[in-house]
This record gives sequence, structure tokens and C-alpha cells, in this order.
Amino acid sequence: MKRRYLRIFNTFFILSFILFQSGCLPSKVIRSLSKPSQVGTSNLSKDAIKVHMKDGGLFVLSSYIVISSNDSIIGNGEYYNSNRNKANPPKQIDTKTLNGQSSFKISFSDIALFETNKITGLSGKLIGMGLVGVTSAITSTYCLINPKACFGSCPTFYAWNGEKMQLMAEGFSSSILKAYEKSDIDMLYWSKINGKDFQLKLTNEALETHVIRYADLLVFPKRTQERVFATEEGQFYKTDKILSPNICKGPEGDCRDLVLKMDAKERFSVSDEKNLAAKEFIELEFNTASKSQLGLIIGCRQTLLTTYLFYQSLANLGNSAGYFASRIESGDQSLKRKVDRIWNILGGIEVYVQGKNRNWIKAGEIEEMGPIASDVHLLKLPVQESEITKIRLKMTKGLWRIDYVGLTEMKEQVHPIQINPTVVISNDSIDSKALTQLCDSDNPLITLPGDSYTLHYTLPSTNDDYEIFLKTKGYYLEWMREEWIAEQNLKNAGLMFVMPKLYLKLVADKFKVVEPTMEEKFWRSRYVKN
Repeated sequence: MKRRYLRIFNTFFILSFILFQSGCLPSKVIRSLSKPSQVGTSNLSKDAIKVHMKDGGLFVLSSYIVISSNDSIIGNGEYYNSNRNKANPPKQIDTKTLNGQSSFKISFSDIALFETNKITGLSGKLIGMGLVGVTSAITSTYCLINPKACFGSCPTFYAWNGEKMQLMAEGFSSSILKAYEKSDIDMLYWSKINGKDFQLKLTNEALETHVIRYADLLVFPKRTQERVFATEEGQFYKTDKILSPNICKGPEGDCRDLVLKMDAKERFSVSDEKNLAAKEFIELEFNTASKSQLGLIIGCRQTLLTTYLFYQSLANLGNSAGYFASRIESGDQSLKRKVDRIWNILGGIEVYVQGKNRNWIKAGEIEEMGPIASDVHLLKLPVQESEITKIRLKMTKGLWRIDYVGLTEMKEQVHPIQINPTVVISNDSIDSKALTQLCDSDNPLITLPGDSYTLHYTLPSTNDDYEIFLKTKGYYLEWMREEWIAEQNLKNAGLMFVMPKLYLKLVADKFKVVEPTMEEKFWRSRYVKN
């Protein structure tokens, strides 16, 4: 046994050495959001801004930044090459010297990422490219108690449910950098129509910067008894009859009552105490007399396991988080694949159907990330000949909260009417600029902690009932916390990226300590402007 673990750790240190030498962990880069003067010189303002270049170089500029037109910035400071030695900047950088101080004009197209301690005086594109460091002074008490349970993970959207504005969607929750940017479609399952004016409340309730290219509605006319669901491929199907499972059985026993309807009474488990990647199964059975094409409906969201691991990865990187992010933004696909490995190991909800020979056939996988709002997914199943459809769900233990499971006939594929917002309200006034930004993906809306907007949409008719989905695109940047930087551990960062399976075993006991209280602290730590 001792020899086995010795081999594992020898392998880890060899791989970590390779990771360091390949430039993935910058041994010479010192990044501090609270003391940027530590980057190779001792004469810089505490408000300095770090400009990570796509070629690996770094400018450390004073807090006085001028945005030249909309394609470059001008600032005073110093330049460091990819080895973090003070040097002359590349020839394409317009450089001037005045009173012994160097001034640089830097094109946005050459910049990978910014780092700053504060956003005062910064605007637009500059904010959308910047990692921001925050002190514990603006962090909620609940975040201070458990820094890995702070509310976060993308823009939140509220819609009218017939009684109140209810949280129904979170946009592009896996788009943690511009390099991960993608569109996202969320079903507004509980939304109710009240005339032609449909409203969404868009909020930033986390310590994050949100860059939102669009937030459009996808609407489908339907009869009252009908529903429309979306597949993982972005196809939409209308249905009028949904079957509930006769059997729903997990490791804990019968769980059928928890999945009969979307009511926030969720089936979930706790993580494995020895391995955060350990799997579990749920067995489902449906009576199905129909021989037509069937689809499985799953309403679900993630637990806070991935949130914890994401925050812990930032803490492990500490002063090097900005460097890592800038290399990914610069197109380092090798590093991006290393970062993705741990999420691929955790995986989604794999759906299997029992065939006529009692073998299990994989039908697909639900992979949407996000712990805030349950989304509803439709997954096409292989054609069944039996009157009983047996389904097995395989997932990481303690990772998924399942609210609803049903089976339906995929009768008719339908296509949406896409609607842009027509009016945007912020601070009780019409915000024409925000509206223009949400209708121009090249000039996105950028929101900061505490920002709130009401988006108005005009539905085609007051005579129809509609199924409504929200289509968003963008990315977000998590703000670094002092508490995270204090935990910097580059060996753990290397282990996470190089040997993620081993890492998920070694950190299981730490997660188990905070797991019981994370959900409560997460929801209590939402950021609201004073």
C-alpha cells in the first residue's frame, strides 16, 4: 500500500514539474490584487492595473488610464516580458517617455485580460476584460464564514409566475471567461402571460462582472393543455401528455414523490466522503403503451459541489489566477483542456434505456451547469417495443438536484418566434443605452454587483397562450477575494489540473465539512447595493 501511494505521488510531482516547465504555472509571476507593487518593482501605486498581453507580456500601469477612442488605452507604467523581467515593450506598442516615466498606447486587440483592485473610472470594454479583486470589507458575513459558499454563477432572471416575480433562469452559467462564451437556452417553466407586455428582471447578485450580448425570448403559441420542451441540441417539441414514473428508486430507496412535479422539492444526495467523483444511479420505470417516439423530461439544477471546486481552484491559483485566465484567453488550448478535465470527470446526468436484451443503451446526457435555477430538458430516447420503459440515470453523487422527471411523446417539432427587448428600465428610468447594448452583440451590456434591469418584451398577441424560453449569450468574470488569495497553493493547483481524479479524492474530506451548510449560506450571501 505504501509503495502504491509513493508511486502516485512520484507521478504527481513529475507531472507537476512538467506543468510548471511548460508555462502553465508561472513560477516567476507574482500576482496580488491587494498589492500590485509586488510585480517586479517596489515603486508602483496600490491602485495599479495589470494588463496581460496575448503574447505573454505584462504591463503594470498606474491607476490613471485613458481610453483612446474605443480600440486602445493609454497609461503610464512599466513593461515586463513573458519571463517577468523588466524590458522594453514590443515594437508595435506606441511608447513615449516624459519626466522619466514611460507612457504606452496599447491596442485592445493585443490584450488578453486586465487585473485591478477597483473599477472606479473604468468603463465599457475595459471592465468586460478585467478581473477585479475585492477586500473582505464588501463581502457578506455569510461569505466570510464560508468563502466557498458565496452566491455566484452568472446573471439571474426573474419572471411573473401569476403571483410574484420568481427566479426562473440563470444565463450561460459555464461561461467563466470569454474563451468559454456560448449561448444558453432556459425554459421559463412557471412563467404566466399577462397581456402583450412580458417582463423579465435581470440582476447581478454576485461579486462578478457579467458581459451580456443578448437576452431574447423564444416564444411558442400553444393551447392551455400543451407544453413545449427543448432538447440539448436546441430543438423544440410540443406535447400534450406527460407520464409520471411508476418507480423511482435511488440508493436511499423510493424517491418517486420528489420527482412528480416541478415544485422545488428536489431529490438529491450528499457527496461521497472519500471521492467527489463517485457515481450513483437512479432507476425509473414507466408504463408506455405507445410505440411512437418518446422523450424523457428532466427538471434539474446542480448542487454547490461545482461552485466549491471552482472557487477552490481560484484559491489554489491565488496570485497566479490572472496569469492562468490570460493564457486561456490568449488561446492556450492545452491549458484549457487541462482546466476542463475535472468538469468532464464530474460529468452530467447520463441517461440509459434498457433494450430488449436487457442491455443498457446510452440515450444521451444532461450537462448544463448552474446551481441557481432548475431548467427543464427533453432527451430523445431510442424507440421502445416494450410496454414498460426502464431508464437508468447515472450521475456524480451529490452533484445534482432533480426536481421533475416525466415521459412524453415527441409529437411535433415546432420553431420559435424570437423577440428582442423593446424597453429597458434601470433606476426607475428608461435606459436606452442598455437596450441598444442588448440588441447589439458587438457592444454588450456589462453589469456589476448589485445592478438590476427590467426588460420589457412585446408578445405577438394577447389572444394566445405561449411557452416561453430565454436565450442568452455572454460570459462572466468572478471577482477574486482576499480570503481565496490567502489560500494560494500551486501544488494543489497542479494536482487539480494534472491528476484531477486523485485531487477529487484528496479534497473530499474538506468539502464534507462545509457541505451541510453551503446551500443556506449561498442563498443568504446574494449581493445587493446599499
